[in-house]
Amino acid sequence: MFDNAPETGSERSRAQNASRKEAEDARIALRCNRKELQLVDSFVASGEYPTRSELMRAALHAFLRSRATPTAPTTPAVDPEGLVEVPVRLRPEEYAALETYSRHVANGRPVRDILAEMVRRGEMEMKVHELVHRARATVREAAETRTQVGALSESGKDLERKGVVGR
Repeated sequence: MFDNAPETGSERSRAQNASRKEAEDARIALRCNRKELQLVDSFVASGEYPTRSELMRAALHAFLRSRATPTAPTTPAVDPEGLVEVPVRLRPEEYAALETYSRHVANGRPVRDILAEMVRRGEMEMKVHELVHRARATVREAAETRTQVGALSESGKDLERKGVVGR
């Protein structure tokens, strides 16, 4: 079954194994360290892939496609909504800013949808960083206001206890 399986048994069983290998897909074994297995298992646990084998097959197919046809033009896959997925590389702080924008300004829409909308509408000049800064400032101001209201409430209770003011 495996590439490095020991060759034992009679000539007849070897011939049967050889003909079986020709009839079905060959198998390979991979050695992974603990960290790699944990990462593989995290993809399986998230439900993105049903098994480790499915994930490894997908990774192998993607690797072979990328190496076998690096210069050949390809037609991108279109999803059921009629959209094409495009990988975008962002710095962690850029992604964090877009996530914050998503939560505070875009009603929790996915970051990929926000990026697509920005590209579609040419809103790259929208200065997402400034919008996020404004949203964060609003949250800070609200927290400060709550603190001030709490302090005023305590001050009022203190004055009532002293008998200066009554309800």
